[in-house]
Amino acid sequence: MANTYLETAFNVPVTADEAALLEECFETAAEISAGYASIPQEGLEAAGSFYASRSSLFRATFPPQPGNDDPFVTFRALWSDPDFPCLDADLTINDDPVGKGQLAYIHGHEVDVSALASLIQKVCKSALPFGFEWALVTDQDRPGGFGGGYYVVTETEILGGSTRWLMKETLRSFRAGA
Repeated sequence: MANTYLETAFNVPVTADEAALLEECFETAAEISAGYASIPQEGLEAAGSFYASRSSLFRATFPPQPGNDDPFVTFRALWSDPDFPCLDADLTINDDPVGKGQLAYIHGHEVDVSALASLIQKVCKSALPFGFEWALVTDQDRPGGFGGGYYVVTETEILGGSTRWLMKETLRSFRAGA
């Protein structure tokens, strides 16, 4: 058996407001993933209390959905599995060395890169269009155990995918033309 890891590390140029919102999103995802452990209430009551404690910018970016009891439903929509809103990434905010705002350094192992792409699209508007890459590695030499991919994030689209998908599509087009 082999262990496979998805790894990434990149900087996103952000404004001060975007940096604060990005940090809040990381904190919010961690709290939701922990089942609102820091809230003395249960279930949707805890979710409601925690949502009310979020900044006005967070609430404007991720408003509640009418008719849905979960106030975080639009935030959870960033993930392909909304019941597991975990980024599995670390975030560090630093001043941009060239003096153009701040840099959000995002990195980690087992990162949910599609959720990160969606988060960047919603939160880091000043950086768009933006792109980042990731690597897929395994601790044993196995066919299909290595690869990677990329995402290009624009205001309206998230483009990209894995190198495996890109390779298959390229092969398919060559075979179709043969």
